[in-house]
Amino acid sequence: MAITYRIWKKKFKNKDGQVEEKFFACKKTNRTLSTQEVCEQISEASSLTEGDVMSALLGLSKVTQRALSMGHNVNLEGIGTIGLSVTSAAMDSPKDISKVKVKAKRVTFRPDKRLKEILKTLRFALEKAAPKGLVSKKK
Repeated sequence: MAITYRIWKKKFKNKDGQVEEKFFACKKTNRTLSTQEVCEQISEASSLTEGDVMSALLGLSKVTQRALSMGHNVNLEGIGTIGLSVTSAAMDSPKDISKVKVKAKRVTFRPDKRLKEILKTLRFALEKAAPKGLVSKKK
């Protein structure tokens, strides 16, 4: 099955200060699996019950939060590594950077090599335009 994308127009100023228009592909997310759906699918593919899978996922969430709060990364083989990035204001001397000035910037994710392998096999298709005059309600 092909991944659907849309074409987005973006305006920006070039180095001469003139406004330019450029076009980019942007993936259309058809849907997002809920935790319950993930549990159902894992349960169907294994000997675990949905409750067992839900408990394991809740445990994984707690372990990940605790590990990140201690400065550790969490590596899930076949999925990737979850970690934290930090930032601080630029200072003139290393001595000027104190623990008060260091802030957690974001949770990071580095995909496992096996997960990145699927990128080589993906196919893409441009989203078909809706018929003119179509009125639809978004959920």
